[in-house]
Amino acid sequence: MRKRILLGFLVAVLLGVLVTFLVRAQRAQPSVDIVGGSAFISNIIQDVAGGKLESRPFIPPGMCPGHYDVKPSDIEALANSKAFFVHNYQQNYENVTGLIEAAQNPDLIITVINITGNWMTPPVQAEAVDEIAQALGELDEENAAYYQEKAAERVQAILAKGGEVKSILLEAGVEEVKVICAEMQAGFVGWAGFDIVATYGRPEDLSVAEVEHLVVEAREAGVALVIDNLQSGAAATSKIMAQDIGAIQVTISNFPGGFDNTEIWEKAIDKNVDLLLDALAEWRQ
Repeated sequence: MRKRILLGFLVAVLLGVLVTFLVRAQRAQPSVDIVGGSAFISNIIQDVAGGKLESRPFIPPGMCPGHYDVKPSDIEALANSKAFFVHNYQQNYENVTGLIEAAQNPDLIITVINITGNWMTPPVQAEAVDEIAQALGELDEENAAYYQEKAAERVQAILAKGGEVKSILLEAGVEEVKVICAEMQAGFVGWAGFDIVATYGRPEDLSVAEVEHLVVEAREAGVALVIDNLQSGAAATSKIMAQDIGAIQVTISNFPGGFDNTEIWEKAIDKNVDLLLDALAEWRQ
């Protein structure tokens, strides 16, 4: 009888240990070397590091970097990472400073990527690759030369893609097309060659008077497109403006992965251009 009780007790203990182990294993996040402040940073790390270092993005690509709420999985990932690479505009965001504090990782290396401009444009994307490769070399000196070599290859590919896309846009005659666009898209829309009549901020920050002024200005200028930013949220305001102007509304993304099947920069820029040219074709009809 005592042996049965003891055996039952041991079985219960072992089951408890097993359940605890399985729960912890299920909750554990994959280990990464670097958490990137955005999909841009993580994608470039994956391109340049060539499997020597692993990265995951902090901000989901479809969300505004300044309005994202930190998740427990983000904290755990940063707690187990070597470094946190963030955009210069991110470094004082509450979600970034709060994440660093919550991770409680005293060995964490925080690297600010000081690149200004819209990362969707080829020149800025290429500049970012060079700076991230330099930062990777400082983090992992043994492979610094490898990162520089991979970065050089990546920059050539980016500039070649940029030339290809620019030719398509010029052939479509976009330099003659007047538009208004979200401030966050002005860099990309300007690079694409469109004639930007005016820009506007986030929809929740626009007053009725500002919207009316934009509509009047755009209508007088003969604006064809109202170009909104996916990561800024609801596009209801831009759709109303486009209707009042007699223009076509189109929403494009500021990050790879914002739309389905756009997980890399090349696919993201192609998607943006397709959306813009489709909208332009609709307006011309």
